[in-house]
Amino acid sequence: MLPMDTSQYYLGLDVGGTSMKAGIISADGTLIQTLLQPTNKNAGPQAGLALMEKVINLCIQKAGLNLGSIKAIGAAVPGIIDLKNGVILDAVNLTDWKNVPVRTHLETIFSKPIAFLNDANAAALGEAWLGAGKGAESMAFLTLGTGIGGGLIHQGKIIEGRHGLAGEIGHTRIEMSRPRPCSCGQFGCLEAYAGATSVLKRAYEALAEDFNKISDLHEPAEKKTLSCKDVFDAARNGDPIADRLVEETSSALALGIINILHFFDPEKVVLGGGMIAAGDDFLKRIRWFVKDQAFKECAQGEDICFATLGNDAGILGAAIAARQMLLKN
Repeated sequence: MLPMDTSQYYLGLDVGGTSMKAGIISADGTLIQTLLQPTNKNAGPQAGLALMEKVINLCIQKAGLNLGSIKAIGAAVPGIIDLKNGVILDAVNLTDWKNVPVRTHLETIFSKPIAFLNDANAAALGEAWLGAGKGAESMAFLTLGTGIGGGLIHQGKIIEGRHGLAGEIGHTRIEMSRPRPCSCGQFGCLEAYAGATSVLKRAYEALAEDFNKISDLHEPAEKKTLSCKDVFDAARNGDPIADRLVEETSSALALGIINILHFFDPEKVVLGGGMIAAGDDFLKRIRWFVKDQAFKECAQGEDICFATLGNDAGILGAAIAARQMLLKN
């Protein structure tokens, strides 16, 4: 728990392709207010910067505070970033967001210290301080969504690396023989085997080879409504093709986690993102593969767990980063 001082507040902003969310925490880590606004990913960076201003101001107003009571602001953003200069270099899920000076813009508008960080790192920091990683000296965090992001935490702080790219476990290579293409342009990345987009691609490939149509996944596939949830639900119901897909996904994720365990040896590995809705069976499979293949000293199954903060992890982490920056200075 953060030290108690309820006279100070910190605001976290989490910028996404579908929504922008703000939250305010007191100095003890209590989340006192949140606000969410949908985003138009095609509106361009100027409209996005204007929405950041709006969301921050509305969140402060809704909390019954004034700007003066906010000591610092944290901005968690997607894409490839220039950490030193506070710039989004490229965000594939936001149209034309290239070389966007987020930190300078917010500093100019609000005259507050601005912490600038990657969105996966923000979620990792939130989980480390207030969620599933609370109390652990070191933690690795994986976001399992459309793609796979990640963050590394040691002694309560983000390990960012020289270019802010530390923890990008989704783009470590797990397959060298006939590797699948990844969205990053490379081949054989973890994301190409275990991200939600990959699960659906592999599902359609498997169904195309299921000439006897033994799988219940054919109906949603033919209706163009097939989702990852359908795959995991079918696996739980004994569908052989779905079960194989979930087994392959679990195995791929386990390989990524084993790589983390062997080069970072964290106390906790926390899994977040939409895919954790697959539930305990998915987690049990991942744990089994890890225990089967990793060094036994760092393969304790209970140390791999699901995140607990849900969609609040990013704003909490961004706000905590703002607080850490202020205390450091």
